[in-house]
Amino acid sequence: MKKVVYFSVTIFGLALASCAKDSKDDPTAPSPSTDVRDQYVAYWNVSENSAVAGINTHTVNIVKSTTNASEILLNNFSNLSVSARASVNGTHLTIPYQQLGSIGFTQGSGTLTTSTKIDMTYTTTIGAGNRDSSIAVYTK
Repeated sequence: MKKVVYFSVTIFGLALASCAKDSKDDPTAPSPSTDVRDQYVAYWNVSENSAVAGINTHTVNIVKSTTNASEILLNNFSNLSVSARASVNGTHLTIPYQQLGSIGFTQGSGTLTTSTKIDMTYTTTIGAGNRDSSIAVYTK
């Protein structure tokens, strides 16, 4: 008799489990992201050491570019209230030589070392040749 009860409970459990919704079969389920830029999109706390300005901290908001599928925008770059573009190649960032509004020019690179840390180096030229080198650590 115990075997019959055990067998009945097992069959009922299997039947119930087979009725559970499987998200793989749901055509409206969101698909996993394959955009490498997603790992950068966030508000980042920045500790920056500049040869000219010294150590400062600020926040940078990284968003995806809407015009280039391999670029991100670093809003409030170097605490200058301007955005800088960076191209993404896996865990590597390249800040191409570019103008920062009417402030000056910058270029540099960075590496996403963990899911919560980016190490960056860049050079910014402000005004008539005032060149400044910076090392920054972005954390979230």
